[in-house]
Amino acid sequence: MSEVVELIASRRTKYGTGAARALRNEGQIPAIIYGAGNSPLAISIEEKGITKHYRKPCFISTIVHLKVDNEKYVLLPKAVDLHPIKDTVHHVDFVYLNKEIQKMEVPIIFEGKERSLGVKRGGFFNIIKRTVKLSCDVNNIPKNIVVNVTNMYIGHSIKASSITLPTGCEFVNKDDFIIATIIGRRGSKAEEENTETSCIT
Repeated sequence: MSEVVELIASRRTKYGTGAARALRNEGQIPAIIYGAGNSPLAISIEEKGITKHYRKPCFISTIVHLKVDNEKYVLLPKAVDLHPIKDTVHHVDFVYLNKEIQKMEVPIIFEGKERSLGVKRGGFFNIIKRTVKLSCDVNNIPKNIVVNVTNMYIGHSIKASSITLPTGCEFVNKDDFIIATIIGRRGSKAEEENTETSCIT
């Protein structure tokens, strides 16, 4: 189940570059809430608090309980802009979480990369997708999807069809797409063996 965090924000009444700069000088950042057929809501939120949560793993699948003045909203982070130098959160988009089914990006955790058979034999673990877009039951939103790759060998690929999703979740993309592969490094023992084998007639 996804982690839940509680944050406090205020409504914004001033917009534009100058207003955003003034907010940031006060330790706040601009943000916006939209989606689910609701009107967009412009807010400001403390930069230190949101940056702290952003730096934790799997922020994009974190459920946010946000209090704005006297109202409470259940949200998901949608997009995050970072300061180009400080690497702090500069702006956040949130989406309303008030439907039974929610489409969202969920991080993939590759378990056992360094111990995988292919990497041990000199292969390179090539990540194709670090997140997947899922359609999820809002009562069972996963924090992440864990994929064990210990038994992957060189030339092996992990596809969407081989992943077991939590109850109530399914891939938005119905194609059987590749998530990760292990490829041989030039000059590795495994590559030499593959080359020798391919030359046998």
